Amino acid sequence: MINELIDYINHDLLDGAAPDLDQHTPLLELGILNSLSMVRLLAHVDQRYGAKVPEHDINPVHFENVATLSVLINNLSTMKHQQAQQTVSELERLVSLQQSYGIQRELVDAGSGFKQHTLRVKGKDKEPLWILLPALGNPSTSWSSTLRSVQGRHNAVALDLAGFGLSQSANESPSYIDHVEFTLQYLATLEEQEWVLVANSAGSMIATEIARRFPEKVIALVCSGFGLVEDVDSWWADLQKMSSAPEQFLAAAYYHPPKMTPALEDLLNDVLSRPAYHSFLDQYARQAMATTFDGVNVPTLFIAGEHDQIIPPQWSEKAAEKLPNAEVVRLSRCGHFSASERPEEFVWVVEDFLTRGVM
Repeated sequence: MINELIDYINHDLLDGAAPDLDQHTPLLELGILNSLSMVRLLAHVDQRYGAKVPEHDINPVHFENVATLSVLINNLSTMKHQQAQQTVSELERLVSLQQSYGIQRELVDAGSGFKQHTLRVKGKDKEPLWILLPALGNPSTSWSSTLRSVQGRHNAVALDLAGFGLSQSANESPSYIDHVEFTLQYLATLEEQEWVLVANSAGSMIATEIARRFPEKVIALVCSGFGLVEDVDSWWADLQKMSSAPEQFLAAAYYHPPKMTPALEDLLNDVLSRPAYHSFLDQYARQAMATTFDGVNVPTLFIAGEHDQIIPPQWSEKAAEKLPNAEVVRLSRCGHFSASERPEEFVWVVEDFLTRGVM
């Protein structure tokens, strides 16, 4: 870490003007850190090490030199790990609750150091497998209502994306492409060879890429809370700003926002501050987002919440216009997470689409 910080300060903040910089060089006394460079350094520490420095820790004691800064980062990382352990415990309790409904959990070694955690239900034999991909930051339990609704009728599996939930990966900052590859590694372990991809929000980007690569295996593609985003950079900047205020994010995402409790606020702050949340839409992914539907030829259903303020339903309709076999269904009294707010109607719409146009 010390060597990385020295390299960042020398090359990124000082344009290589301090080749003799070491861990004891006084950063404040020599004017190496000013208001602008401090902001850049704080952003780098947050993104690179997942350590968000609180205001009360931004003082000369911690930023005297690289050595004192590294101690601060290590301390913050330890605290964050302890908080993450508490969050995992909450997720474990949620998973245990789903198991009481007969939903099975699995931790599958998908290779390359990635272990995919899933929740699964069984349906009829020879039915295609519904693969449920969550929104960025949402665990597999976000599909719990859907899983209970289809249990006994359809085979379905809900995934925890890398960096979230209970999946295990050495990569704490996976990009969009990393998520695609991790998901494909898991899909390669499945016995089922026909899939219905059902995705929410950013999970739809993963689903569209899989549908584009393997149209022979994808029976249908279902995208909820997703559409054609024309000005991706502005949209992403607005979303990041919104994510910094949990109550504002919930108001935009839900028709009936859940009550903000201390536990929910802690959970949201943890998810929205994770490196995996900010690394998904890197520059490549933002470019890919504008063309994510190009070359997708499988039957596609968009489910749009009438009150979705994150991806307005009009954006889903614009996306459908680009595809050869697509339709849009709007759900009233529903926001960005339609499968959570209107689970029975959500499942009925998917089943109706599959019955009419696919199976």
